[in-house]
Amino acid sequence: MSLGMEFFPDPARAQALDKRMRQQLLDSLVYIFDALHDQPPEDLEGLCSLVSALKKGHLASPSTFGLYYEAAGALLQGREAEGLAMLRAMETEHTLDSRNLRILTLDQVTPDTRRQRYQRLMDTDPDTPFRIVSPPDDTAAKGLGDFRQAYERLKLAVPDLGGEFDALVREVVLVAGAPELGYDFAGGSCYMLWGALFINAQYHDNDIAMMEAIAHESGHSLLFGFTIDEPLVLNDERELFVSPLRDDPRPMDGIYHATFVSARMHWAMSRLLDSGSLSVRESELAAIYRTAESRAFWNGHQTVSAAARMSATGQALMQSATAYMAAFPAPS
Repeated sequence: MSLGMEFFPDPARAQALDKRMRQQLLDSLVYIFDALHDQPPEDLEGLCSLVSALKKGHLASPSTFGLYYEAAGALLQGREAEGLAMLRAMETEHTLDSRNLRILTLDQVTPDTRRQRYQRLMDTDPDTPFRIVSPPDDTAAKGLGDFRQAYERLKLAVPDLGGEFDALVREVVLVAGAPELGYDFAGGSCYMLWGALFINAQYHDNDIAMMEAIAHESGHSLLFGFTIDEPLVLNDERELFVSPLRDDPRPMDGIYHATFVSARMHWAMSRLLDSGSLSVRESELAAIYRTAESRAFWNGHQTVSAAARMSATGQALMQSATAYMAAFPAPS
């Protein structure tokens, strides 16, 4: 499948990326099912039902993607009993009723095993803990309303970005950081939970900040969608780099992501400013955010240019982002 590497949002391309990701999941599950022909049939009923539903065009949830990655990882590492137990748990997975976006808080993710999977897969970096919890009730109610309002405004003001978001994202989960986390964050995502975004309900105090977060996290999802065939960078994940984007040394993949996504947020703020839909104060905020994203992009670009060993995919995407940002030099 030939996919354009243009920097700008493209809803049709996003739909193709989502379709490809879902086909890859189905193909992998069929392969695993066929490889387990010696297992008792009753042990694989849940997996068989899920495969049948996906073949009919039903949509796997982010939880199903996560369970697949955990099961496949266990099987590849020789933990067969654990992997088989996860495959049997496929019977608890339900396909999505529609492509409509679900907006919920972490404590609304049920059953408990699914919520715990989300927490586990969002907290996989031993050097940087990322323990998420559900926001307090009063924050949750406000966060749900704030997200819906910003999301609808963004779709009207920047329809291409809204269309791309709708093609890539099935669930927005509002969260908060655990009390012991020790730092704040805007949101997060994980390639193993395809279709899910996690937004900090306590972080965004206006529509502009929330719309920037939507552009931010969906930008990460877009990059995840490009990594089926090859990673964006070929640097060893154990190799850490100092970057002006972070206080602590990070793997190159994270620096690459942050750099590309900074350009996406710059573009989103520019389109909002051009839309005529912002108040005077909102325009001031969007201009401030846009300047900050220009600085962030060029700071990250220094590290990527100097030390990244990019794949052909990574090179093409970064070149496209750099071509866009060339008109916006780093502020002094």
